[in-house]
Amino acid sequence: MVRELEKLYNILVEILGESKSGYSDGQFEYEFPCPCCVEKYGTGEIRKYNLSISLSKQRMNCWKCSAEGGETHGSIVKLIKKYGTPELLQQYKEAIHSLRESELYKIHFNENEFNIDTSVIEREELRFPSSFKFFNRKDWKAKNALEYLNKRGIGWDIIEKYRLGYTSFQDENKKSSYRIIIPSYDEYGELNYWVGRNYLPVDRVKYDNPKVEKREIIFNEEKLRWDADITLVEGPFDHLVVPNSVPLLGKALNDKYKLYWDILTKANANINIWLDNDASDSATQIYSMLNHGRLNGKIRMIDTGNDKDPSEIYEKYGYKGIAKCLSSTTQIPEYRLY
Repeated sequence: MVRELEKLYNILVEILGESKSGYSDGQFEYEFPCPCCVEKYGTGEIRKYNLSISLSKQRMNCWKCSAEGGETHGSIVKLIKKYGTPELLQQYKEAIHSLRESELYKIHFNENEFNIDTSVIEREELRFPSSFKFFNRKDWKAKNALEYLNKRGIGWDIIEKYRLGYTSFQDENKKSSYRIIIPSYDEYGELNYWVGRNYLPVDRVKYDNPKVEKREIIFNEEKLRWDADITLVEGPFDHLVVPNSVPLLGKALNDKYKLYWDILTKANANINIWLDNDASDSATQIYSMLNHGRLNGKIRMIDTGNDKDPSEIYEKYGYKGIAKCLSSTTQIPEYRLY
């Protein structure tokens, strides 16, 4: 197994150059020069080792590229396909296969480690609409989209934190034209979903989304802190203004959702449920489903006492209004849950 690990490392060195720390037996996390950043900025020391690679997870991510909307994140295989050769990719796959067949692997690792899921890697990757652009402070074409966000109280702090973008008119897919795009990234920084909200009154359909099974993703999981209080909200605009929140992209959460199982196994603090007032029955049902086992007594409800959702409260009162609501959580008595 040690021989295979070194071979994996050497294949990456052949493509990326030497890592910051060099190879070491039993080490699975490395920092390499990011080839995309090298192409853009050269090999200066500041940007020399900004591509993080996990051999055990078979994932890579450049935080600078991710922040700028680049694609240097996700599967290591994607990296080799783009910057390596077919021969190196085949050698890499063979080394992974050999490693997983070794007795030491079976003793020390599980099926999720050093795993190349070719069915996921080779499928067509999720893309933004063709006219999509990330917001840029100097982009005068984004004027209408920015005016819409400003009316909702959303400024550059949120735009840049969540890497928001927009679309203009696109003839091949008119449905995706004139949309604010709120992207979602998985735990490895790879795009897994996006929500498009119209900012011009040219389409009666408010939202446009990709054809992805919502139950299989956690929206913006890369930003979620499992050790802090988590707030479940309905929509992506609520998510933008509520700290450490997850949008359900609707009103449902049950045992068919990845989020449900991850909350049960990973959450280590309180879970707040903050849905719109017209979804009180759904909120109570979610409360009941989560309030057991290791989370018993850690589930909280947030009731604003009016028809305003979190994004509307933020629009009117800012972060102070959101903080006030988060500090006013309540619990449901056991006898009311059954």
